[in-house]
Amino acid sequence: MPMILLSKGAEILLVQFHEQKGDREGAHVGDRLPQSAFEEAAAKSPGVDFEGAMQSLLDGNLLQKEGDEYVFSQEGYDYFYRGGGHRVGEG
Repeated sequence: MPMILLSKGAEILLVQFHEQKGDREGAHVGDRLPQSAFEEAAAKSPGVDFEGAMQSLLDGNLLQKEGDEYVFSQEGYDYFYRGGGHRVGEG
């Protein structure tokens, strides 16, 4: 699996799947969230640049868009839980 580099904004959006279920359960492949969940996360993170963040998650196949919802993919799971990448600007 190639190294995936994400911005802080993209990681904040991706972590919404984990936070939906909590630390004990965590996110699962196929979990779904509406666009509003990401908008709320962005609103709670002033000063973070979210420009292009969702598109980078879609381009990296970490999420898939189905209608008005976003679906957590196997690639997203691998990135988040198996250390398949790191944030841009970090070693």
